[in-house]
Amino acid sequence: MGRKCFQPNKTRDITGCRFGNLTAIRFDHRDERVKGGPHYWIFRCDCGKEIVARKNAVTSGNTKRCADCSNQLSSKRNTTHGFTNTRLYKEWAGMIQRCENPSSTSWSRYGANGVSVCTEWHRFESFKDWAFENGYTDEMTIDRIDSNGNYEPSNCRWSTVREQANNKNKTIWITYNGERLPLSYWSDRLKIKYHTLYDRLFLHNWTVEKAFTTPTRRY
Repeated sequence: MGRKCFQPNKTRDITGCRFGNLTAIRFDHRDERVKGGPHYWIFRCDCGKEIVARKNAVTSGNTKRCADCSNQLSSKRNTTHGFTNTRLYKEWAGMIQRCENPSSTSWSRYGANGVSVCTEWHRFESFKDWAFENGYTDEMTIDRIDSNGNYEPSNCRWSTVREQANNKNKTIWITYNGERLPLSYWSDRLKIKYHTLYDRLFLHNWTVEKAFTTPTRRY
């Protein structure tokens, strides 16, 4: 059983400390790309799996278990809410994956850059309640007001794809075949709807290659 730690700071040794289902094993590395970059530690989940996670995401309670256990817990919780196959649920699942799963194709732009999901939104029901109270429709995507901030009620809103595409501060840049362009430009060039590309990349976590080369269905 891990020892208790209170308000651990960035440099404090947390070896053996327990946070949720995670126990700190050892320091792994510090992000050298930015001054004072976040520290990353190796944690062991109660299931036995070891993961590398941002220290303050774990100590703050935003990350409580490994991705596999989070997915299993979410699956158990969501068998009764009736939203599993909805776009809102996919929006929520995509948010969790890109922030907490290093295997996600979007991890480098989110979780690896320190973007996390608040504890409250680890429960789909809480996210769903917030979504409908704040005007969600299936034509909208979640939008962080501060693009450097986390996914939490005070920093998020719902926007249409067009609104996000027209917001220069929120431009999504994608590199493909050595060329870096906004997603809206790729949409025009590939003749694939922006909404379709966005969903493929950020809700379904497709690779850029798969998202850009898979033909859209014709009915």
